[in-house]
Amino acid sequence: MGGPPIDPNAIASARERALGFALAHGDALAQRRARALVERARAPEFAEWLARKQLEGGAFADASGQGLTATRRALAALVQVGVLHGALVERAVQYLGRAQRPDGRWEPAGDASESAAIEATGRTAGVLARTPCARSRTLDAAADWLAARFAPERVQGFAIRALGAYAATFANIPHESSDAILQWCGRELERGFRAGAFDAVRTARVLVDCDAPSLPGARLAAGDVVAALLSEQAPDGGWPPQGGERPCRIARTLDALAGLARLAFR
Repeated sequence: MGGPPIDPNAIASARERALGFALAHGDALAQRRARALVERARAPEFAEWLARKQLEGGAFADASGQGLTATRRALAALVQVGVLHGALVERAVQYLGRAQRPDGRWEPAGDASESAAIEATGRTAGVLARTPCARSRTLDAAADWLAARFAPERVQGFAIRALGAYAATFANIPHESSDAILQWCGRELERGFRAGAFDAVRTARVLVDCDAPSLPGARLAAGDVVAALLSEQAPDGGWPPQGGERPCRIARTLDALAGLARLAFR
């Protein structure tokens, strides 16, 4: 794993407490996803439940309605628990492929800004690349669109959203710009983590989306992030928001569980 040695019992305890928090405070989706992250044998059960929520065209819906973000999140949840095959995954991948713009980007509903398109494109392409049924031309078009808009300034200044988007794509999709972009992302990820601008949950989320224990350019071991995840867990088993942000604690706890699953056990 790299980094400081960590007692496996401490990791197991953190996971169990996080599961307890999700079961006590999460909705049905969060509860099932948490169980699948802690108990991989539950992954097929989670996939079967999620399949019943999938719409006819392959999309998923959230509180704001059917859309790109809800489908990407559902697919990412499946990938995190190792569900990479089957009609459920194929339908979601096909929906996301159809939602791609001709120039290679994805654009979230209600926000036509370039920064929003970079985040949506990077995270969507990154998760699609981890499935065996995504089309190479879909992935290549997304990587080309992102690479054409990359500059170091995009990921500097603790810009976690752009950093995470670029890292997710270029860690999972081979491209002539991958190494240079990942070097910048790795250095900025470590800098943000060491400076306290990125807490362990945010840092782990980037690494989970990259399916990697670290990034080029970063002297940041998986064990460093795991140790920080354990230290930042609240007594009730969840993870609090960072700074002035007010995200859902359930979402952050699920991100932390995914981080522990990827960084502590692989």
